[in-house]
Amino acid sequence: MNKATILPAFIMLISAVSCTHDFVEVDLRDKTLVLLSPPDNYITASNQVNFWWEELDGAAEYRLQVVDSSFTYINQLMLDTTVSSASYSVSLPPGDYEWRVKALNGSSSTAFSIPRNLTVDTTSNISSQVIFLLSPAANYFTNNPTQTFSWSPLGSADDYRLRILDQQSTVIADMILQEDTASYTFSPGTYTWQVRGQNSVSNTPYSSRSITIDITSPSAPSPVLPANGDTIASPAQLSWTRDASAYGDSLFIYPDSLISAAVYQSFLTATSYSFAGNSGQVYFWRLKSRDQAGNWSGMSVIRKFRVQ
Repeated sequence: MNKATILPAFIMLISAVSCTHDFVEVDLRDKTLVLLSPPDNYITASNQVNFWWEELDGAAEYRLQVVDSSFTYINQLMLDTTVSSASYSVSLPPGDYEWRVKALNGSSSTAFSIPRNLTVDTTSNISSQVIFLLSPAANYFTNNPTQTFSWSPLGSADDYRLRILDQQSTVIADMILQEDTASYTFSPGTYTWQVRGQNSVSNTPYSSRSITIDITSPSAPSPVLPANGDTIASPAQLSWTRDASAYGDSLFIYPDSLISAAVYQSFLTATSYSFAGNSGQVYFWRLKSRDQAGNWSGMSVIRKFRVQ
């Protein structure tokens, strides 16, 4: 074999080895994960705890475990989750805990870190604690004027204060509640609802979310193309316009003018659709729109087209 033949073969061998190396995962079994925060034996008056550790080269994700009491004697598994980042936040009731983390990838993992102790203090001062809102979701749109609010109970709170503010930040409702839920009936509009925990010595900060009550239906969408009665090539390009208050449309395509059984029906956020119809077939189509609150428009006019 001459040099001209050997050199390309050698280059191909080196390239193959290099490519193979690129796909080999880091072996994590002998690596150690370093915990950063909270420190061992940490005591906090806040029920919101932020766990943080150093990123480990080669790790695809991390498994965090938190137990009530200790890993030697587990009273309750409070948290067992896998996350892709090197931090995680969780709300814990007052008590004594241990926590640990290990790193993982597709083929290996580290051992769990040495557990650290953590105490959420049962002090009556709740000024640094957080009320976690549950329902409705943040930035919620609905056409139902009567809404039920709920939040996570706080052990050290004697009661809760629920306030509802309009768009001008005027308080339109102010309630003191013993339970962690309440209902309210709105007029249409956008509002902020906020809750805080209270006891005889302190209050939590308010936790807030917005809600929009919309009972107005959007106007019906307008078919644009194809023009009524057009003959077009397959796939047929259908397009339309919609009301600015709507965010999507249900498209219906029928094989005859009776519009009794659709050959295609779907909800679309785009304002166009490519339909692969049968050659020589005549189709009829129409639409209706929906807004974020769940209000539906009436049906659009019916248009027909023929596929070449």
